Amino acid sequence: MLLRQRLFQSAPALAFLILNIFVALSLHGYDPADAIRWQTAEGGASTALANPCGPVGASLAHVSYQLFGWASWLVLLAMAALNLLVARRRKVTDRVGPAVGFVLVVAVVAALIDKFGPGIRPSPPVGTGGYVGAMAVCLLEGQFGTAGMLLILFAIGLFGVALCHDVLISMPAQELAGRFQGLGRRRRAGSAPSAQGPHGGYLGASEWQSAPALVDHAQPPRQALGRSAVITEMATKPGPVVQRGPALPQPRPEAGRTLARTPASIPPIDPSSPFQLPPFELLEPAAPVPIQDHEAQIHARAMLLERTLLDFGYQVRVVQIDTGPVITQFEIELEAGLRVSRIASLADDLAIALAVQTVRIVAPIPGKTTVGIEVPNDRRSMVRLSDVIAGVDGESQKCRIPLFLGKDVKGVPMVFDMADMPHLLIAGRTGTGKSVCLNAMILSILMTRRPDEVKMIMIDPKVVELSQFKKIPHLMHPVVTDMKKAESILAWACDKMDERYGFLARAGVRNIQSYNALGADEIMARTQPEDDEEAKRIPTYMPCIVIVADEIAELMMTAGKEVEQHIVRLAQKSRAVGMHLILATQKPTVDVVTGLIKGNMPARIAFQVASRSDSRVVLDEMGADKLLGNGDMLFLVPGTSQIVRAQGTYVSDAELNRVTEYLSQYPAEYSREMMQLKVGGGPSGKERGAALKERDDLYEPAIEIVIREGRGSCSLLQRALGIGYGRASRLIDFMAEDGVVGEFKSGSAREVLYTWDEWEALKGGETAETAAGAKRRPDRRGTPLVRSRAAGPSLAPSLNCVEPETPSPFRRVLIVSFATSLHGHCVLILEFGRCFSDFHLGSTKLLDTAA
Repeated sequence: MLLRQRLFQSAPALAFLILNIFVALSLHGYDPADAIRWQTAEGGASTALANPCGPVGASLAHVSYQLFGWASWLVLLAMAALNLLVARRRKVTDRVGPAVGFVLVVAVVAALIDKFGPGIRPSPPVGTGGYVGAMAVCLLEGQFGTAGMLLILFAIGLFGVALCHDVLISMPAQELAGRFQGLGRRRRAGSAPSAQGPHGGYLGASEWQSAPALVDHAQPPRQALGRSAVITEMATKPGPVVQRGPALPQPRPEAGRTLARTPASIPPIDPSSPFQLPPFELLEPAAPVPIQDHEAQIHARAMLLERTLLDFGYQVRVVQIDTGPVITQFEIELEAGLRVSRIASLADDLAIALAVQTVRIVAPIPGKTTVGIEVPNDRRSMVRLSDVIAGVDGESQKCRIPLFLGKDVKGVPMVFDMADMPHLLIAGRTGTGKSVCLNAMILSILMTRRPDEVKMIMIDPKVVELSQFKKIPHLMHPVVTDMKKAESILAWACDKMDERYGFLARAGVRNIQSYNALGADEIMARTQPEDDEEAKRIPTYMPCIVIVADEIAELMMTAGKEVEQHIVRLAQKSRAVGMHLILATQKPTVDVVTGLIKGNMPARIAFQVASRSDSRVVLDEMGADKLLGNGDMLFLVPGTSQIVRAQGTYVSDAELNRVTEYLSQYPAEYSREMMQLKVGGGPSGKERGAALKERDDLYEPAIEIVIREGRGSCSLLQRALGIGYGRASRLIDFMAEDGVVGEFKSGSAREVLYTWDEWEALKGGETAETAAGAKRRPDRRGTPLVRSRAAGPSLAPSLNCVEPETPSPFRRVLIVSFATSLHGHCVLILEFGRCFSDFHLGSTKLLDTAA
């Protein structure tokens, strides 16, 4: 059965080989007189043909020689090269270019043979180069002479070789070189004994080593005998077809590039010249991985997998094998009546039987009636960014913001459009490839999009993770490492989102793509600005903005509530205005990846996590805790519930530095609006008063009480305002967020950071510039207050402001209340003193009477 399966798989190559032999015999037996004999035979005369392949061979040779003459043998060589590719099951994606190139080469050779080989026999009557060669020589030599004809033929031939080089020269040469290298290795290892199956070795000993020798190279002798017995017992079963991903055979090099190249040096540029994308040669080349060395081992594992499941009482059959860079997926077909859940519970048992680190079971495979069992490869292949970009060809041109994520279990490159996601969440424990994946995504944008197309904002709490990108021209602001500033930048992004929506509404469009497609004149006609100043503020083109945050756990710890609100707002509304989020964290817990954040992040990537609960937080299902690490990831495809396993793209520090150094030659154009943004900056003037009232109705009176008393405590607000502890504590927390009071200190009240003059000026809407030079009121200790403002959107920094002429109504009410309270306390003290005096006189009289 195995031999029959092998012959069935090799049937196309065998048929092509027979056709090659038939064509070779036909051309070899060519006789110009066969054409006359054939016509005579058709007339009824009995005439024998000289061609050994009969009338069909004679007619084939006659047509070939009449067209191309002796250049017809090139057709036979091309057929032999194609036969080799068919035998090795190599896919040829581009067919038109090589075909045109081959025709040009044959025409050039036919012309040269006709010119310089007139005496070659046998040859057709028209000449040794056939009609094509004779016509080419007659046309070119008559118009350009012999020298001109040779130059033209040389140019045409060189162009034809360039077109057909990959398919007819390079790929067959690589296959032959690999075959000879494999033969050399087997001859050097020929003294080692190899066990053979009933058919001379699994999949044929002439091409691969026997399956037991490959499977048992790292096993003790006792276990090796058991596995050999399994393979021998099941050798009569048909084997599955191995589906090779396009990454595992040697990838087809692009025109002008070879896989053996070294990264190019950084070319100097003129900063004043138009922007040019980084050259592809700055990336590291992908190393070829020969799948032939692993194919026998893959089939042996398939048989061992069937045997193991049979030991548990389940009759299954491996129907397809997909081999990727790190994982091989075996598709098994279940017998009737077998529940999928029973197979899914055997992951650990299968890992022990196959002697691998972990096994993941996909039950069932989406869109199929089979179950997938993912087993790690013994040898991992690295997925380079250059390999992924070359593998997708023109797909990235269709994406507005392409992200080259890696390759799936079949070895197919994965490219997704950030504009369709529209936001991405990345989670994984330390050292599993999260930061490398983030760098690969950023590099995907830098390699394919100009700064006027995509702008970026980077938040790096770790300070060193994104520092390599500090000089790229795509940045709107230097890499943010201060978390208080990061919260302000996210708040600015929300304001920018609302501003863009205003422009879209005025232009009467629904998304940024439609807005940018209008053009400057159409935008101005639709928005109808009132004056030139307003016209300058209306953008005629809005680039996409990608916000990258490397560690959102640090952001949530610094200003969790505000950061979560900003992220949720951006995730909910920013898609239409071209603003996208890429958030990464190594702590995927519910207090960091909250329900609101996760619900608005449809695209998520999970690397290896610490526990099943962390996997559920990120992907809503388990499995990320069983990953291998080092770039092995699960990707939740946006818009579906489908989980795809893949190997992430690897970007080395060397190629990252080359690309960023190339881009650093262009000047960065930071946003003036963002550069002027202050930490904790917010609205000013009357808008601040409205913001204060939105906090709480008693928030403004509470601030005045705290500033007047010079200390901030919950008990003070409880007595002065007649409220409970919970509301008083909340008011104090609001003041701490807005920078009115300092941080909590155990055993003492909070320090007040505002003077009365500053507070009155802040309420009146004055700025620090108009109040410059005003005199500060010293605090109760006799020293001027020095503020260290905390981040907060409600209060703006207004220092040293002039005291207003008229006191506020709240101040008058509080003074009257305080005076009334003070009068009541004095009355009580006097009454207590009078009672004490009467008691003292009474006790003195009693003692005198007793004496």
